[in-house]
Amino acid sequence: MLSRLSYPQILTIILIVLIAFFAIIIPNGVFLRPRVLLGTTTDVAYLGLMALPMTLIILTGGIDLSVGFLMAASGMLCSMVFKMTGSLPLGILVALGAGLIGGALNGFIVSRTKIPPFIATLGTMSIFNGITWFVGGSHSFTSSSALVEIGSARFFGSLPSQLIVLVIMFLIFDFIHNRSTLGRYLHAIGYNENAVNFSGVNTQRVKFGIYTLSGFMCGFAALTFFGRSFEINSTTGLNMNIEVITMVVLGGTSVMGGVGTIRGTFIATLIVGVLRKGLSLMGASGDVYNFVLGGVLIVSLIAFAYLEARKKIVSRTNAIKNLTESAVENTAGK
Repeated sequence: MLSRLSYPQILTIILIVLIAFFAIIIPNGVFLRPRVLLGTTTDVAYLGLMALPMTLIILTGGIDLSVGFLMAASGMLCSMVFKMTGSLPLGILVALGAGLIGGALNGFIVSRTKIPPFIATLGTMSIFNGITWFVGGSHSFTSSSALVEIGSARFFGSLPSQLIVLVIMFLIFDFIHNRSTLGRYLHAIGYNENAVNFSGVNTQRVKFGIYTLSGFMCGFAALTFFGRSFEINSTTGLNMNIEVITMVVLGGTSVMGGVGTIRGTFIATLIVGVLRKGLSLMGASGDVYNFVLGGVLIVSLIAFAYLEARKKIVSRTNAIKNLTESAVENTAGK
């Protein structure tokens, strides 16, 4: 029966089972209260905003390890400019601009050189981490009360504003992935970049664009993060890369490129949110969450490796079968 379901549908079943599990384990039905259940998204909305463009990047066979520290650096610069000028709009522009510039740097290195994306973004990750220490040191940076109020607002008593933002961005990225020419290019680049180049598509421009978009979304995620945690410091970006990549891989995007869906990433984001909130309500420490998250990532990678192997076996079997049938038909025709 499961073989007939799409991967996003399987993820939806996993999400429901996970919610049911925590609803049973956590007493007094606390987990099923609308404010708590919907509030699981406020813990991961900023991660989801970075996971959406990361999906596009991994579709091409690339990766961006710098997203966590680029987000932290953008948030720090936003706070610093706001405190210096008293202008929130200027602070927001600085955050988005810093993310855009950082993403463009990644895009330039990845698209214009032969340096593997893993190495390139590992280097820029160190640069952005250095910026956070240079700007902030051991100090924490807070945002304006207006930004916090917007980020922590709830509609109808239970619906978080961050969930609304995440859904809107999901719809935009889903349209890009499923309804635009860019989405087809991303899959094709992941399968065979040389073939796409020979077809006349400027793959360098495509890769530069998606890494720049990822940087912009890091700046946007920093603004969202302020509505959840109220402050950013030099250690904020730690472990975010693993969380974002786990959401993408769990969502069905192959690290080899060419295969994946934005819808899967969105549902995986909800799963991680439920997992984080559920473990927190159970009294588990952050180390337990990191352990579980690492396990989810490893299991997802192993599962995809198995599925890829099965697909190759099936494809080879079908190819041999087709060749055999063609040979029999040709012999019968003679």
